[in-house]
Amino acid sequence: MGNNTQTTMDRRGFLKLSGAGLSGLLLQPTAQAFASASSEDDVAILYDASKCIGCRACERACKECNNLPVEPEPPSELSAITWNLIQQRKGVALDEQPFFNLQCMHCTDAACVMVCPTGALYKDRRGFVAFDEDKCNGCGYCTQFCPFGAPHLKDANLVTGEAKAGKCIFCCQNQPQEGVGRVACVEACPTGALRLDWRQKLVDEAKIRVSELKAAGHNGAMLYGEKEAGGLHRLSILLDEPSAYGLPDDPQVPITLSYVWQKILQPVGSIAFGVTLVGSAAAYLITRRTIHMEEVE
Repeated sequence: MGNNTQTTMDRRGFLKLSGAGLSGLLLQPTAQAFASASSEDDVAILYDASKCIGCRACERACKECNNLPVEPEPPSELSAITWNLIQQRKGVALDEQPFFNLQCMHCTDAACVMVCPTGALYKDRRGFVAFDEDKCNGCGYCTQFCPFGAPHLKDANLVTGEAKAGKCIFCCQNQPQEGVGRVACVEACPTGALRLDWRQKLVDEAKIRVSELKAAGHNGAMLYGEKEAGGLHRLSILLDEPSAYGLPDDPQVPITLSYVWQKILQPVGSIAFGVTLVGSAAAYLITRRTIHMEEVE
């Protein structure tokens, strides 16, 4: 009798703890669910709009390095085959630095990674957002929830309608195991408007540069990307507010059904499935033992 009572209490305690743990997982605060941080080993690109001359050398280098087709006319928007783009702000004179280099911002809190159901988009050890095209199922979640509009879909098979995403991958095919590495757009830039280095080093240098620009009369100069979306790995020195460059002032990471499915429901379902299998196996063994005991008796 005493043993049965102890077994019942243990089972009840287990169920209480399991329920509490599951409730905590499902009800955790948004900040905790999305919390992440850039590492001191992260690398980044720093773009200085005050040094950009709009030559489009970065665009050409990106296409050549990543084997992307060249359009007949210079592109005006990012696409699945244009990952690096020079845009010119309307109403800004050529002598007032009107250009902006647009590409994937490689967020620390990357919405595209959060909503990708197949793991095709993932955070690389260097901090940028990498992409495995073979895993992409063309769902398009990344294109809908990126606050910067970086990923786009392309037709991979016109017969089946299969699609694949495309975006800047930080020239991952050229990245070494150690060191800063190489990025095509940076190496092609003739003015130093694009630089690649350790992220924290670039943040520190960018703040000094912003102070210099303000002292020279560019009162709107600012560093964009230090904190936005958890910290960007494509930092930008701007001469005006972000909206003047088509950037969100405060890029938000959306909570989506896909994220909830990928990060919460799918793992819980896998655990439940595993428990079911273990329970079924245990029931089968107990039944066999019971039958065997009955046969012996």
